[in-house]
Amino acid sequence: MSFIGEQIKKYRNIKGMTQQDIADALGESSGRVIYNWEKGIGRPDCDKLAKLCDLLGVSADELIGCKSMAQRPTATEWTMLQKYRALDEHGKDVVDYVIDSEYKRVRLSLKKPKPRMLKIDWFAMPASADTGNILDSELAEELLVPESAEAEQADFVISVGGDSMEPTYHDGDKVFVEKCDSVNIGEVGIFVVNGNVYIKELGNQCLLSHNEKYKPIRIGENDSVYCCGRVIGVL
Repeated sequence: MSFIGEQIKKYRNIKGMTQQDIADALGESSGRVIYNWEKGIGRPDCDKLAKLCDLLGVSADELIGCKSMAQRPTATEWTMLQKYRALDEHGKDVVDYVIDSEYKRVRLSLKKPKPRMLKIDWFAMPASADTGNILDSELAEELLVPESAEAEQADFVISVGGDSMEPTYHDGDKVFVEKCDSVNIGEVGIFVVNGNVYIKELGNQCLLSHNEKYKPIRIGENDSVYCCGRVIGVL
């Protein structure tokens, strides 16, 4: 049984009317029509629905289950529905095609709001685990990045060069870096070793690659090493 069928039966019983009583009032030849509606087989058209509501003393909203103003068909929509039902199959196919096409067009035209963009320094010359590159403030370019927690926290962005930090970071990736003069063992940072810049994981007296084919960079007491910052994400 459909919702509208349940409602017709409910309010018919409240009124103390039989299916035949309803059929007679609506100009139907047999109470079987009302029986079918109550079983969910077919439903009244717009004209019959309006008369049925008057007969049962109930609003169309209650009968068809519209619970909010947004769900209720307007007078124009009811008129369009009546016209649609009067069409032959070819006409309905044409209307269906137009509605589907317009619905898709409107959905595609809905644009997501553009995220706020932030300016941040970007070192385009990559930090490399292969040979290393000099990190010079004069080489920084201004980069616009979408607003995010990582972008807010980062002090600069640097490109990754080489494959030594794969699979975590790939050649050409841009990573967010938060400035700090030290990181914990196990964290990835940007390090300058004897004038060369590397993106590496800090190990015990060494810098580690994530790609197993690269050996650790051992740090001796005569090496010049300092940390430029902690890697906090990928752009």
